[in-house]
Amino acid sequence: MTTVLITGAAGKVGTMLRPGLDGLDLRIADTRAAPDWGDAEALVGDVADPAFAAAALDGVDAVVHLAAHPVPSASWAELRRPNIDGIVTVLDAARDAGVPKVVLAGSVHTMGGYVRPGETVVDPAWPVRPCCRYGATKAFAEAYGGMIAAVSDTSVICLRLGACLPRPTTTGNLAEWLGPADLGGLVRAALTADVRTGAYFGVSANTRRAFDLTNAAHDLGYVPRLDSEAYASDLPSGRGGVCALTHYSEVPVVDV
Repeated sequence: MTTVLITGAAGKVGTMLRPGLDGLDLRIADTRAAPDWGDAEALVGDVADPAFAAAALDGVDAVVHLAAHPVPSASWAELRRPNIDGIVTVLDAARDAGVPKVVLAGSVHTMGGYVRPGETVVDPAWPVRPCCRYGATKAFAEAYGGMIAAVSDTSVICLRLGACLPRPTTTGNLAEWLGPADLGGLVRAALTADVRTGAYFGVSANTRRAFDLTNAAHDLGYVPRLDSEAYASDLPSGRGGVCALTHYSEVPVVDV
C-alpha cells in the first residue's frame, strides 16, 4: 500500500483536506498534534530540521507538503524558516530517500501580481509575478522543486492553491475559492498523475474566473465540481484580488 506523508497536517488546509484522503495509508507531521487524522501515524516536529524531515520521509511513497507560514503580510523573518528552509529540507530529504512523488502546496499569490478581477484570466505558463513576500517564497518553492525534479527521480508537482475555505466568506473570495471536495480531488489527481514537474492553479469551477485551469485538467485530470457563485447572493462585499497589495472593490464575472 502506498504511504503518503502529509506535512502541516494540523493547519487549516490540512484539516480541510483530511476527508478527501480517505482510504490512503497516511503519516502526518506537524509542529503540534493534529487530532482529526484518525489512525494515521503521527509525528510531532519541525520539517525544517533535517533529522526530523529524514525520519518523517523514511519509507513513504509520496509527500504532500502543506507546512508553511501562510500569512501574506508576514515579515521575511517569519517566512524564512517555514517557507524557505522547510521547502529545501523536505525536497532534499525526498531526493535523498528516493521518494517518487512530492506535491507542494503553492499559492495563487505566486501569480497575484497579474490578478485584475473581471479583466484578466491568469495563464499558469506566464512568468511568476508574486504580490507579496509570501508569494515570493512560494515562487522559490516552485523553482527549487523544478530543480529537484530535473536532477533526481523525484517528481515535484506544485499546486497554486486559492482560498481554501468551506465556503466563500466575502465576494472577494469568489474568483479564488477552492472548496473542500475540489481540494481533495486536486491533491489525489496530483498524487496519481504521470507528470515529472509542473505548476497548476488550484481553484474550484468558479463562474467568476481569475485563473486558467486548462493545464490542470490536461496534465492532472483535475475536474472541479464546485462553484462559488452558489454562495454569491448571500455574501458581504469584499476586496477582490488575492492579497492586500492588489486593490479591487468587487469581483465581476469574466466571460471567456
